[in-house]
Amino acid sequence: MIWIFNSTPLIYLNKVGLSQIFELLEGDKIIPLKVYEEVITQGKLRGDADALISEELIAKEVIKIVRVETEFKEMLKGLKDELHEGELEVLALAKAKSGVAILDDGIAREVGKVFKIDVHGTLFIIFRMLKKGVLKKEEAREKVNSMIRKGFRLGHSEYLEFIDLVESI
Repeated sequence: MIWIFNSTPLIYLNKVGLSQIFELLEGDKIIPLKVYEEVITQGKLRGDADALISEELIAKEVIKIVRVETEFKEMLKGLKDELHEGELEVLALAKAKSGVAILDDGIAREVGKVFKIDVHGTLFIIFRMLKKGVLKKEEAREKVNSMIRKGFRLGHSEYLEFIDLVESI
């Protein structure tokens, strides 16, 4: 399994102390160069602690940086008004490597589905760790609540759906 992360999942999982998820998640974890620039280069300039955590995961080779050079990226350039460069690169890498794109933007996820890319978000990763026993129900709820307090955008119905999923385990 190859996991390709966009900025938001990387930032918020690290903001709430869930960086171990990246080490426990089976398979390769990669980010495109644009996501590295958004999360680490710009994050360090802002003084974001999560940027240092992400940088450490890269130094430990838990997450690898990949340059995106695919024809599919060129095809997606027509969507640059709707999607950020990082989202375009995540989708292009996921398509090229038959990987799973982990991004939270609704439009980006819809574009991924149109192009038959396996797309999921941050809550999917948290739920996966809950099912594996890495997280307990209460911890999963607390971490998502903490993410929301720190600026993670999540619709009311999505939140309730997540809570229902957590309770179903």
